[in-house]
Amino acid sequence: MKKKLIIILLIFIILPLTSCSGNSDKEKTVSRQTPLPSKEDSRMLMMEKLTLDLPEEIRKTILDDINGFMDQIALVLKLPTDTFLLADKQNFLGADYKPDDIVMLTDYPDLVLSRDDRSLREILIPDLLRMVEDARKEGLTLLISSAYRSYEYQDRLFKWNVEQNGLETAERESARPGTSQHQLGTAIDFGSITDEYAFTPPGKWLLKNAWKYGFSLSYPDGYEDLTGYRHEVWHYRYITPEAAKLQRDYFGDIQYYLLVFINENKEELESLL
Repeated sequence: MKKKLIIILLIFIILPLTSCSGNSDKEKTVSRQTPLPSKEDSRMLMMEKLTLDLPEEIRKTILDDINGFMDQIALVLKLPTDTFLLADKQNFLGADYKPDDIVMLTDYPDLVLSRDDRSLREILIPDLLRMVEDARKEGLTLLISSAYRSYEYQDRLFKWNVEQNGLETAERESARPGTSQHQLGTAIDFGSITDEYAFTPPGKWLLKNAWKYGFSLSYPDGYEDLTGYRHEVWHYRYITPEAAKLQRDYFGDIQYYLLVFINENKEELESLL
């Protein structure tokens, strides 16, 4: 009788252990069969997250062509970081900011200047010269009316605009010191610096072709709430040909979206390459 009780007890003890062991083996088997996310899946998940703040049409353009987008942005991320610095009403450069490669434009006879004291960063000169020469071949002159401005110069200019037009108008048409793209040394005002420039042959040519040489219209029509400034048909910023193409292909050709996206997501994007 005692032997039977011992045998029964052993059965009750062993059976659960066997059952647990079997389940564990099955769980391990299932776990081994679950595939890890592919590189493409990981890219998609990350890009879905990074593009959440973009307009839906732009977001869809990127997500529908992840590989093409990554190929282009890989080229852009290899370029000097300061090429894409933000300078606007939310991003202050500081009184001491000045690029270390500023050159006088009088050193380049092919450039047509409104004044002899104009200067820009050397990094953009080769593409600027190409653009000016190609426009000249079509009988057009690209007059450089304004270029690099120091913090002090912009301070005087903004105060003058306030005196002439009042604060509200000045805020729409002139940057406060430390927030102007001109302080970057990569922004140019072309021609008459008036709305009428859009209807001139040089103005029309720039709007159609400037991107090929790395120049992007900073303040397009209809985006004042975004950029902080009214439409300026004469104001172009150099962002490199690679970035200008990326802007056209994936960011609705709006500079603001491109620059904010790069500045906010640079590390995450580099991790995907």
